[in-house]
Amino acid sequence: MDLIQLKEGSAIIEVPKKVIQHITEKNEVFYNPAMAVNRDLTVFLLRVFVKEKDRPIKVAEPLAASAIRSIRILKEVPNVEKVYINDLSLDALNYARKNLELNNIDLSKVEIFNEDANVFLLKTKYYDYIDIDPFGTPVDFLDATAKSLAHRGIAGITATDTAPLSATYPRTCLRRYFAKPIENEFYHEVGLRILIKKIAEFFFQYDIPIEVVFSYSYLHHFRVFIKRYRGARRVDEILKNNIGYLLYCHKCLYRDTLPITDLREIDLTCPVCGHQLDWAGPLWIGNLWNTDYVNQMVEELPNVEVQKETEKLLKLIEKESKVPSVGFYTLSALGKALKLPYLPTKKQVLKELNAVETHFAGDGFRTSLNHQEVIEKIKTLVGKS
Repeated sequence: MDLIQLKEGSAIIEVPKKVIQHITEKNEVFYNPAMAVNRDLTVFLLRVFVKEKDRPIKVAEPLAASAIRSIRILKEVPNVEKVYINDLSLDALNYARKNLELNNIDLSKVEIFNEDANVFLLKTKYYDYIDIDPFGTPVDFLDATAKSLAHRGIAGITATDTAPLSATYPRTCLRRYFAKPIENEFYHEVGLRILIKKIAEFFFQYDIPIEVVFSYSYLHHFRVFIKRYRGARRVDEILKNNIGYLLYCHKCLYRDTLPITDLREIDLTCPVCGHQLDWAGPLWIGNLWNTDYVNQMVEELPNVEVQKETEKLLKLIEKESKVPSVGFYTLSALGKALKLPYLPTKKQVLKELNAVETHFAGDGFRTSLNHQEVIEKIKTLVGKS
């Protein structure tokens, strides 16, 4: 079998050449080079996470495949006591063992399992960090993750089924995530917020509160890092303040959020233009980032060899995290909705609206201004040009 040797961060791995040429979940071992950014950000987040612990951490990778993520964690994250590597495929585990040897990993810091991912988590809990990076939806693994994550532990959860979450297949989203997506300029953000809501449900049913410490959308995946705590009362507060619905006007781009605990009768008439409002949810309406974590992750950039795209993405999110809005605007959507003869430059908009760029869309921006203020300032900018 033709093998190919690949370098990512400080890790070197060998995998069959065909798994790079044809990426499919049917491969005997799975490696996706496009997910290097995903693994880069995992390393950065864990380098921040270990600083707040007074002891070495235990890490679980239930879907390890080639073990590239586990190897990078062992080589690039300090204060890791042990990494527990699991995969249902014996072929994948054979490659994982070879790759551990190739990287001169101290095998006393590794335990390898050949189990169903959920069985593995439930048999071996509790972990300070659990990484869930499946092919498709993570829903199948969320219950075991909620039960196996230690107090104040973090779970990193990936979803590659972005099409249902982003309104391409709304019925699938409703079945899988019990939420209605929406087609608008920030549909990827809505999809990410629906994913977070679904993750929260699994933790909340066991009276486990969560905090979103970092999240993003990149290429064809969403990624969320949540930290778990204790206390049913805290769950109640989060439900009250952070789970709800998005109200949206397709005509004038008005948007607002409604807490799920607000059971009043809702008038679905846009207060700005009188058009009927659309809606999405239930979804997460809380923060997408812990700004302290984001800032510290950026500080780690010089310390780890990563993709240029990772650095670009992280620095963009650092700016974006300072404006905790639900949803954002794009110049193209504003131009169409307001029938503008031409668009102001993004530089003008960022300055005049005290806005920041968003990683979700190239022409997108976030602002703390209300909708009517945004419309007025955009029209003024066009009038000045």
